[in-house]
Amino acid sequence: MSGPTTYSEWVNLLDKFGGGDDTALEELRNGSFTLDAGTASRFYLKVEEVYKKRKQNWLDRFRGSFLVQRFNREDELEIILRNGKQNLLPLIDFVELKGLPEDLRRTLRKDLESFVAEIKRSLKDSISRASSSRERMLILLNTFDLNNIPAEVKTGEKKDKQVTNKIVSSKGRKIIF
Repeated sequence: MSGPTTYSEWVNLLDKFGGGDDTALEELRNGSFTLDAGTASRFYLKVEEVYKKRKQNWLDRFRGSFLVQRFNREDELEIILRNGKQNLLPLIDFVELKGLPEDLRRTLRKDLESFVAEIKRSLKDSISRASSSRERMLILLNTFDLNNIPAEVKTGEKKDKQVTNKIVSSKGRKIIF
């Protein structure tokens, strides 16, 4: 599968990704783009717009999970954090796209790291000091950062694993029997 090489191809795929379509990432991974004076600023603005939109969508979903599920117990917090990290994977993939200019990737990565650190700090502050499981919850929160992502997500390469009886749903989740 060939990736986008022109500004308009990139914009179309960025719009798809910004709208929540994670399948656009596969094509974006294979893309390349040579910046010129006419498209450089528009390209940077478009990437920033899409990144901010996806980051806000993630934040809304993450906040919503706390409204649906209170984290009074360790296992509840663990589920919320696991889902939050899983939902961050498309954003992490996005900021690591090889087709993006190096300075833009660095800027996006730094922003995402500070964003996750701020979320983590906010969660730490909200844990009750009187809670008997406070220490366990703090340990769980320490695993919530970008450095704890799987190696295949960092490199963009997936390892071949042979698993039998595996069904993949339309949303990309694996159901193992």
